[in-house]
Amino acid sequence: MFRIRGWTALKTLIYDKKQKSLLKRFKQSDIVSFIKNPDYLVWLDIENPNKKTMQFLRDHFIFHPLDIEDCLSVIERPKLDEYDDYFFLVLHIPVFVKQTRRLIPFTVNIFIGNNFIVTVHQGLCKPIQTTYDHLVEDPAILERGSGYLLHGILDALIDYSFPILNKIYRNIQNVEDDIFKKPSTNNVKTILLIRTNILTFRNIIFPQRKLLKTLEIKDMDFLIEALEVYFSDLVDHIEKIWDTLENYKELVEGVHEAHQSLLSNKINDIMRTLTIFSVVILPLTLITGVYGMNIGLPFMDFPWAFFIILGGMIIISIGMLIYFKFKDWI
Repeated sequence: MFRIRGWTALKTLIYDKKQKSLLKRFKQSDIVSFIKNPDYLVWLDIENPNKKTMQFLRDHFIFHPLDIEDCLSVIERPKLDEYDDYFFLVLHIPVFVKQTRRLIPFTVNIFIGNNFIVTVHQGLCKPIQTTYDHLVEDPAILERGSGYLLHGILDALIDYSFPILNKIYRNIQNVEDDIFKKPSTNNVKTILLIRTNILTFRNIIFPQRKLLKTLEIKDMDFLIEALEVYFSDLVDHIEKIWDTLENYKELVEGVHEAHQSLLSNKINDIMRTLTIFSVVILPLTLITGVYGMNIGLPFMDFPWAFFIILGGMIIISIGMLIYFKFKDWI
């Protein structure tokens, strides 16, 4: 890794095709000569690019200025631009932000030519870091060319989505258990957050389905026919992710409907209890209201009048409750 003054860090792998090994020691100034030599395969990974870093790419790789500008842009769409001697890909992967519990798209820019690959991204990209570390330990795949290296990078980027899919599924299961234990309005926030993440995930994956299918059938020196089956496997992976998201979308909608139904039933039960309570209290209130008037009424002079009236009220209450039970209202 080089840290150049005024530049961001450059992680560099240089593979000697003749010696079939990685170069262990080389100077930063030698990178340009390796790029122009077909006997070497060069992978530059640029994290947090700045204008000086991109100027280096423009000067020594002759990349199109619009592609350089895209690498510095905050908002990009997944795409594939074709040129005579290289391809430029823009890919998105979902990244989970723990603080907000939301998914956001993470952009990876990839330049690929006959003997080089350049990856550019803002911030640490775990799939690329994992691929880089693996190649340092076992660089055998680099012997087969830049097309196979591109497949390895894309495979790592796509497979990074599967643990996130599993996390979403666990969240759906957890909120499903919660609503059946005790439905409450607090669950609504969790359900809406899961739905938002699924929609964000779908928006990230959808445009890349077409991109990978297009890449599968491209014919370039670095995308040989033997790679078609490998890129077809990538297409299968991303289609599997899409199908899973479709299932999760329907599942979370079903959970939301079940929650709304359970919450509605809970509210109905509360209203029924309050209604029964009010109906039972009504005749008792009437009796106490009548006997509260300052006029002559039956049993007023009777020594046990209070207990007789109280007993009558109890009998009326019990009678009403028995009637409600008979009607299966309680």
